[in-house]
Amino acid sequence: MDGDSTGLGVRPTLWTILYYTWWIDLSHLPPIMKTRSMPYRPNLLAGSFTLGTLVVILTFATSGSTLASNGADAQVQEDTATQDTATQDTATKNTTNDTSAQPQLALKATEDSSEAAAGSRNSMSVKRIRVEQDQRFSEQKGKAGLCDIYFPASDPPENGYPVVIVVHGGGWAAGDKWTIATYSRLLAQEGVMAVTINYRLAPTHKFPAQVDDVRSAMVWVHQNAQRLKLNLKQVGLFGYSAGGHLSALVASLADETMVVRAAASNWPIADVRWKQLPKICAVCAGGPPCDFRSLPIDNTAMAYFLGGSRRKKPEAYIAASPAAHVSADDPVTQLFHGEGDALVPLAGTRDFHEAQVKAGIDSRLAVIPKQGHMLTFISPTTYQTVASFFRDVFPQPSVPQPSVPQPSVPQPSVPQQPSVPQPSVPQPVPGP
Repeated sequence: MDGDSTGLGVRPTLWTILYYTWWIDLSHLPPIMKTRSMPYRPNLLAGSFTLGTLVVILTFATSGSTLASNGADAQVQEDTATQDTATQDTATKNTTNDTSAQPQLALKATEDSSEAAAGSRNSMSVKRIRVEQDQRFSEQKGKAGLCDIYFPASDPPENGYPVVIVVHGGGWAAGDKWTIATYSRLLAQEGVMAVTINYRLAPTHKFPAQVDDVRSAMVWVHQNAQRLKLNLKQVGLFGYSAGGHLSALVASLADETMVVRAAASNWPIADVRWKQLPKICAVCAGGPPCDFRSLPIDNTAMAYFLGGSRRKKPEAYIAASPAAHVSADDPVTQLFHGEGDALVPLAGTRDFHEAQVKAGIDSRLAVIPKQGHMLTFISPTTYQTVASFFRDVFPQPSVPQPSVPQPSVPQPSVPQQPSVPQPSVPQPVPGP
């Protein structure tokens, strides 16, 4: 098992889910991202979000345990079928004469019911996506610096797999790569290799540590491209919430001057890793905070991440704002945001999108109707948006087929007809 025991990417541990939900609520406090057009009532907004989210999460947790056990049985059945297809076929055809076929049929029925209950996303396991967990991509200790690699079931194209670095949310202070595993599986199902990372968390590690961790994952992709059969001309970023912010920020900074990039990094300017960063071809960011420059100057709500108020750390607030680094050479961008998001208001993403369009960037915005921050993350519309975007920007080339030499068939020789000499006809001699 790869740690993602359900097709929904949610572990059946109720307390873990409640803990993460609580952190999501606390780490996206409304005053951090409030706008003039949005009246602020913190107790009502935070309380309503917590209550609504807990109801949703409890529902998923209850159904998740059932799906986990069913999914485990289905996995065993699938592995058995792969190893001994002939035995399974024989057992299925002879159920009336062979009682040993009954466990296989029962497992098959469990698999079918699990797929029907979980919908189209759970059907991705049919293609046997392979996952390598907890691979170390940087020198960081502990969970930070670990990644999970989701290999597509299909053979690599001639130029290698497209690859997307997937960044989880959690207000830069919480979260883990398993929380966004469903999207990683979705990308692998689309033929894209997903590298899902953990990064250092605030307040222990403040900005720009998280940004450098995303860059470290990019360097690791560059260094392992040949081993993993990756196409370095098709590198993308994807994240939600804080992960969406980090994805959009790294992509926006990629074409800036070295001085500007260094302001959002702890790497020395002379560090060789700067030259090992692959070019970002596409970025998909959901529910991202995009601009910290207009926050109240003495507000310390972001101090746990940015190191102080905007008055004390003005450079950090600018460096951490994707909207401050929009330029014409930024990669194609897909943004999506819940219409009813009270934690990270839609207005900031709209402004970022409009700034990109004005700069000539291929920027797309999908607004998820009547959905808040958490429900947008698990919305089927969101899954479709992400899959469609990367399907569009990373079109799948045909997998080269090995050439099979054709045996040469000897052609029967046709005897040449002997040439028959033609009689010469005397030419008339003209008279005098």
